[in-house]
Amino acid sequence: MIRTGIAISAIAFAIAAGFAAFGWLNTEPGQTIPVHYNIAGEADRYGSRAEAFLFLPALLLGLTLMLAVLPSIDPRGQNLRRSRALYLTAWSISALALAGGQALISLAAAGMAPEGPVITRIGAGFLGLLLLALGLVMAKARPNFFAGFRTPWTLSSDLSWDKTHRWAGRVYSVLGLASLAAAALGATGWAMLGVLITAGAATLALAAYSYIVWRNDPARETATPDDA
Repeated sequence: MIRTGIAISAIAFAIAAGFAAFGWLNTEPGQTIPVHYNIAGEADRYGSRAEAFLFLPALLLGLTLMLAVLPSIDPRGQNLRRSRALYLTAWSISALALAGGQALISLAAAGMAPEGPVITRIGAGFLGLLLLALGLVMAKARPNFFAGFRTPWTLSSDLSWDKTHRWAGRVYSVLGLASLAAAALGATGWAMLGVLITAGAATLALAAYSYIVWRNDPARETATPDDA
């Protein structure tokens, strides 16, 4: 699992580094560069060349190191390894998102970035793929401390973990398909915001559901032996 993740990161880093070099060579010292975009696809923050072309590749290296180490320090490391599909999906999404972000920043610096509405559609498409990918593998995760839908109650009840992750898989899959449909139909910033708000509300609902299942699980772990 770790070797596969590192290979994915290596590919993403090569992409990010290539775009970073391209951006650096096509900008001047002291030039300010768009480094963040709002939900409408418009640049809303600018930074230096160092921030624009060094930060995301460095962040990708740090993320790779962290993800490579986590299975060794998780008290339920064996379960984390059994959650391979979810772990590698999250790893891949994170690495490719950073590489994609670097590509956008570098293209913008060189005056080659797509227009705002196109960026919004790309963002909606990526969000849809992210949610759909997570939804398809969520139910396969086993209880652990680093990957999955982790609440105090899913971590204290295997029944709560299993039921919550099954529902999370369904919910995120539906939201992913909705975001992909929005991208295909020409998503606006408001459409993306609607998907994000719905995803946030669904996450809160799933957290509440995990508590309800935990309360009704006779095998749940509690703070004190006599907790009722």
